[in-house]
Amino acid sequence: MANLRKEITELGLLKKSPVKTWVKVCILFAIVGGFYILHPILPFWWSVALLPITALFTTTLAMTGHEGVHSSACNSRFGNILLAAIVFPLFTGMSMEFWRDKHNVKHHAHPNVHGKDPDIHNWPLAFSSEDYAKSGSAVQFFQRHLQGWFFWPLTMVTAHSMRIQGLWFVISHPFKTGKKKRFNKLWSIDLTMIVLHFLLWFVVPVKLGVSLLSVFLFYVALWVLVGVILSMIFIVGHAARPVIFEYDENWKLQIETGRRIKTGPVGRFFFVGLDYQIEHHLLPSASHFSLPKIAPIVKKYSLENGWEYEEIGFFKALWISTKHMSKAWKLEPIVIEASSQDNKNTDELVSGI
Repeated sequence: MANLRKEITELGLLKKSPVKTWVKVCILFAIVGGFYILHPILPFWWSVALLPITALFTTTLAMTGHEGVHSSACNSRFGNILLAAIVFPLFTGMSMEFWRDKHNVKHHAHPNVHGKDPDIHNWPLAFSSEDYAKSGSAVQFFQRHLQGWFFWPLTMVTAHSMRIQGLWFVISHPFKTGKKKRFNKLWSIDLTMIVLHFLLWFVVPVKLGVSLLSVFLFYVALWVLVGVILSMIFIVGHAARPVIFEYDENWKLQIETGRRIKTGPVGRFFFVGLDYQIEHHLLPSASHFSLPKIAPIVKKYSLENGWEYEEIGFFKALWISTKHMSKAWKLEPIVIEASSQDNKNTDELVSGI
């Protein structure tokens, strides 16, 4: 990795793009703000028809907070925390510290690793035969026969579920840490912004004359769609890639459990860097604006070392990932060995989908 990082650094591709990031964030806020104003004005069915587009831009804006938590947006710690706080707890109502713990600390350190990556441990789903073996008989029946059919309906609760988990994370934090860290600045910012989130989403519209029922239904329906769109973006990055039981080389793990999604310039705008999952995992502090230039270098590096670098289109990845969920319960986790140039178990896993 030293030579790879040196080459990327010398090309100036690890420099942050704070101006581009804030311009994109402001544009997205203007767009979603316009949509939110339109919805109570439009006739009901026009509002319903516009909701998926509103959800798409809402999802994109929400994902810019991911850049702030990774410190990949701004040069200063203050700038990154400001972005993360505005987008995550204030705009989405989800704790930025919960996301940092779940995503940065656990997922990035152990992508697709059984027992360590929270993204492949979502009850009642089974992501490997190990998950299946630990489930009860009723849940095993669901995993064998119904999991593939119910996966997408279950994604409708993704955004709301993460918000609830984040709330619990913030509430329980003071009881899980030492006295000196109970009420730190980030915890205070998180809690304050989450409270403001609900005031802005529910109190302000009602004060402006919108009925509470209308606000509540809009809020629930919008974030249901956001959950589905988020899942479409998340699943193509790692699903149907090997689930790992053991590994002895972290950099190879980051490459062989991820997938590069070919999207084009329009798709790149909405993915906010997650179409370059491999590059993002290798260099999480790199700005998503630099990832298209970093990708060819990483691909060349991977092929030279005999490591598998998967690169496919979005709809193909979505189809493969969806099919994978119906069979994931019977797939064995594999072992990644640094000395192995071609892992037979990996080939069997992918070909069996």
